[in-house]
Amino acid sequence: MKRLFLCLLFFFSISFALTPEEEKQLLKDVAEIKATLKAFMEQTEKRFEQVDKRFEEVNHKIEMILVFMGILAGTFATITAVTIGFAIWDRFEALRKLAKRDEELAKFLRERNLL
Repeated sequence: MKRLFLCLLFFFSISFALTPEEEKQLLKDVAEIKATLKAFMEQTEKRFEQVDKRFEEVNHKIEMILVFMGILAGTFATITAVTIGFAIWDRFEALRKLAKRDEELAKFLRERNLL
């Protein structure tokens, strides 16, 4: 089995031997492939940089939108709280005016600490 393997290895090594001209051509081809690959890698790197820059721009825009939405939510919460506060204050004022006219209502409100 070892002999067969060695014979095949020897046969293939002889059959794939290159002439000096073929070796030079092969080296030139390899050099061209390397140059092409290097140019491709540089272009790919530039494209990745462009994509990274675009992602940063999109992230910045999303951040601005989120800040704006936070401002809107805060404004809405403030307006809602002020409106509810005004409604409660208005009801207490109305009850105080009615309590001045009606002693029974005033007694009821004092029992519940509303006056």
